[in-house]
Amino acid sequence: MNPDVHGQAVVKAPADFADLSNVSLVIACAQPDKTVRALGERCWSANIPMITASNAGFIAEIRSAVREHTIVESHGKVWPDLRVMAPFAELRAYADSFDLGALDSTDLAHVPFVVILIKAADRWAAEMGLEKKGLTYKQRKEILALVQQMAPAAGEENFDEAVEAVNTSCSDYVVSNDVNRILTDPAANTADAQTSNFWLLANALRRYVASEYGAGKMPHSGAIPDMKADTQSYVNLLRIYKQKAEQDKAELTQCLRKVVQEAALADDHVSAGEIDTFCKNASQLRLVRTHALHHEAETAPELWDNLVNEGVSEHYALFRAAGVFLEKHGRYPGIPDADTGAGDLDAQCEQDARELRAIAVDLMTAWGNKDPEVAESLVAEFVRSGYMELHNVAAVVGGIVAQETIKLITHQYVPQNGICIIDTANNLLAAVKA
Repeated sequence: MNPDVHGQAVVKAPADFADLSNVSLVIACAQPDKTVRALGERCWSANIPMITASNAGFIAEIRSAVREHTIVESHGKVWPDLRVMAPFAELRAYADSFDLGALDSTDLAHVPFVVILIKAADRWAAEMGLEKKGLTYKQRKEILALVQQMAPAAGEENFDEAVEAVNTSCSDYVVSNDVNRILTDPAANTADAQTSNFWLLANALRRYVASEYGAGKMPHSGAIPDMKADTQSYVNLLRIYKQKAEQDKAELTQCLRKVVQEAALADDHVSAGEIDTFCKNASQLRLVRTHALHHEAETAPELWDNLVNEGVSEHYALFRAAGVFLEKHGRYPGIPDADTGAGDLDAQCEQDARELRAIAVDLMTAWGNKDPEVAESLVAEFVRSGYMELHNVAAVVGGIVAQETIKLITHQYVPQNGICIIDTANNLLAAVKA
């Protein structure tokens, strides 16, 4: 359908793919655990993302593994960065240009709510003799009351916007935990020819935040929300924030230049477009490091406690038990032996169910579970299905895998970090994070 997409089919066993150097991502569907572990180890060593998907009737499992995955455009929800409590010079001058007491009710109704908040916060600080830092909920309520007093009449939209923004805008500036994790990562303190552009930029961002100019804040994105204001006032305000964003980007670019020089790289090693995108999304950076799939056979799953808390530990154990069963018998539970007659199938399924459950219990015990329980209904579904796919469940799994693939290839949005268990018979979907 898309003429820019080209495909090629190569029919080989997974073990026969000797070269993964040109591979961006590996998807392993309905592959035995032994194959997944071997392929997963190769992908892990090369830092190639890998997604696995398995179906057993109404039950499915999706796992993802990548040693390190960095995201600039995570498209997460963030509060507008308005700098109300500590306006930069141009924003302060803009706010001071409004004399709210001299405006009539018509003009007052078109003042941007950012200006109203700055005026109210200044008035509160002056009346209380306090700095605009570390405000408690009660103190923010006092600013909110001032905003309401300043309104010429109830129901003025711009003042209502100011009221709604008090809690988020009249708080101390905080760098998110996700971004702090990146800034404090050892990789953000390295700079050599092998360092990726993301970590070069993260190194520069760390220096920017620690600098006198940055003062603990991220570069501004230049974006502000829509608000009730006359066109000229809004355009002027937007221009001020965009100019601030350009100034911040220039400062970060200077930090980056020092980083690339330390790495003995060219000044233009990181493109201007990449710097621009990084600055606009600096407050939404993400780092994903999952657990390795190829370690599952030797040690307890690192996500085991999370699986237990989400109520899907039995599902996970049965998927691993089915892999052990396959290695032992050369078939999945519920699949007839070559010499099994039609009349003997029920007896074989009962025997397979007992053995599958026993393997799952042994695995859970080895993983530290005391007196593990495995629901008979779950065991019965694994055996009944013969580890086969149902078209409707496979369609759901395929859709999720497709979404995760796009996230991992484009480095946009935050991909699944761990294991997803789907039990359509019991209306259950659990995404267990690392």
